[in-house]
Parts: sequence; C-alpha cells; structure tokens
Amino acid sequence: MKNRYDESEVLRYCRQTVLKAMNGVRASMRGSNRLLLKERIKNKGSKKSELNPTKGIDAYAEELVLAALKKKFKKIQGIDAFTVFSEELGITTFPDNVPEKDVDLVVFIDPIDGTEFIESLQGGWCLISVYDRKINKMVCAVAGDIFLNRLYWASASGIAEAIDFTTHSWFRLHGSDDPKEDLAGARVNFLTTKVSRYTSVARQTKLLEAIEENDGRINLSWGSNMIIQVAAGYADAAVEFTKGFATYDVLPGLFIGEKAGLMIFDLHGKQISCCLDIEDIFETFKQDPKNPKRISFVAAENEKLAKQIISLIKI
Repeated sequence: MKNRYDESEVLRYCRQTVLKAMNGVRASMRGSNRLLLKERIKNKGSKKSELNPTKGIDAYAEELVLAALKKKFKKIQGIDAFTVFSEELGITTFPDNVPEKDVDLVVFIDPIDGTEFIESLQGGWCLISVYDRKINKMVCAVAGDIFLNRLYWASASGIAEAIDFTTHSWFRLHGSDDPKEDLAGARVNFLTTKVSRYTSVARQTKLLEAIEENDGRINLSWGSNMIIQVAAGYADAAVEFTKGFATYDVLPGLFIGEKAGLMIFDLHGKQISCCLDIEDIFETFKQDPKNPKRISFVAAENEKLAKQIISLIKI
C-alpha cells in the first residue's frame, strides 16, 4: 500500500527535530542554568515511578521536540494529525480535536534517554520513531547521541546510516567486518546503572563466564543505544533481560538494528518484529502508566552468537 505522504520528508524532519533537541540540550547542560535543569519537576503527562523522576532537562528536551514536530509535520502533504507516545507526555494527539483512534501516524518519543548521563555530561540520546498503524509498519527512526554529536537513522525504504558531526564523516551501519560467532572474548552491552540491574546481571554466571573467556568485556549501555552500538560495530551483542525497555526507548534501536542486518530475538528465541500492536501498547499504558509494555531482547550480528546468549540466560 502506498503511503499518503512522502516518507523521505518524514525522515528529514525527524532528523532535523532530533538535531535541534541535541543542540539545545548540549548548550543548556553546559550553560549557567544546568543546575536548574537537573532538578526534579512535576510530570504533567504520564505517571512515572518515584524511582524514575522527571527532571527539568527531560521536560525542556520534550518541549523542543514537540514544538519542532508540530511545525514541521504541518508542511508534509498527507499528514493532518499525529499521535505522540512518550515517557513524559503519555499519549497525546495533535491537533487535540482529532480522536486518537482516527490517526494513522504514531510518533514514539524519548527526548532524553539516559538522563543521569546527561546530568554529568557523559552521554544521553534523543530518540524518535514513527509508525503507521494503517499499513502496520515503521516509517522511520532517528537516534541522536547528544554529547558524541552523532546521528543514526533508518527508513522503511532506505538503509541504516549515521553521520558523525565531529569528524564530518558518514557511514552505513552493517555491524562488524568480522562478526563473532562465539561469546568468548565478546563485547556485550548490558544496562547496569541501577543496583537492581547490576545484581541481575551478576546472577547470570554462565553467561558472564562465557564472555570472560579470552578476556571479553561488559559494556555499559542503555535503551536503543545498546542495539545501535552493535549495528555500528562497536559491540558484538546487546542483552536486556531484567526488566525490558518501553517501546519509546527501544523501538529506534530495534528498527535501525533490523535495517542494519542484526538478528534480534526475544528471550525465548523468537525473532522480534517491528510490526507493533499499537492498541495493545496504548491499552497497557492506560491501565498502568507507571508500567508500560516492555521488550526484552538479545541482539547480535550473527544468529549463532545470539542463540548462544539465549541458551545461557537464566530467566
């Protein structure tokens, strides 16, 4: 089925939006008001866990993203409305007089993925992915590495690509030139920032022992970043089994990884698809905004490596 809009325009404007947010966040966190942006604020949108408070920088970044999207999507012929699903805002349709169920385009936003790293200028990403539920497929995804100043993206009819603005270099994402087939000596991405997640990883003794053979390494990562690093060849695999990530966190990584040729499975060995059940995702969130639908995964360039990891995980 042919889109009612120009996919390339959607991708272009999403890239511009992420870049605007990246530049704004970098400047703000290096500026005189950086301490104010680290303060906890009231979340007027979704209800978040007390363990995951909204910070001033989260709200500021989301304002930048939403303002840009509302302005830019108006320019695209065929897009009269869109629904946003984000960690800070929840589910909101623009313009607000259009029923959410009548809107085809769903834009998943995580304006700041990795707030604790942003606060210390150590990292943080801005994420946007666009899904068309009428044709039941991804339109595009864009992920911006804020302090490394890199932009990653993919579209339904395109490839997975990236640009490094520091070195002014473009590159295609296709994993490593020599993908590993075995965990021994591998570089594996885990999320271990919170003690509970670190403890969960520490319990996976068989998996850790297999990585440690030949001096393997655990990489600290989070969200879509975990998968995109594998797609870019900076890690051999990414694993999330403790809690899973919400759709707005992980969808850009899943899609960019898929377009880069990665093998991505759930913890039972079933290949993960980027075809979404939007109604189920929304209904889960509406029932309990503190616990959105989450996705656990194993991602690697080589299927043998991915399946080895799954076989060693203790669920």
